[in-house]
Amino acid sequence: MEHFKLLADENITGAVIDQLARQGIEIRRVSQVLPEGAPDPDVLEYAFENGYALLTHVERITRHIARRSDAGNEQNGVFIAGHHLQGERGIGAIVSFVLEYYDLIAGGAASE
Repeated sequence: MEHFKLLADENITGAVIDQLARQGIEIRRVSQVLPEGAPDPDVLEYAFENGYALLTHVERITRHIARRSDAGNEQNGVFIAGHHLQGERGIGAIVSFVLEYYDLIAGGAASE
């Protein structure tokens, strides 16, 4: 990853995207770059190929992450905000969690 970029799945509320963008994070929605309803493996591949970490509520994505890893394919990271964080009640928690990682990466605490 050249720098911290996020690809937000279709199920992430706009408030999360807006707040992260205001904090300087480059963030795009999956629907801006792939057809609506794109399969999870396609989303993971696009994220990797374009230097994005994925932000999603889709907990079953762990299966696809494991398959990708088992096949020897790299990935840029996935933030899985469980279903209990969907909607307004999870906005602050998701934003805080992602910003914590953003600060660590920006500070040089992580690398590929």
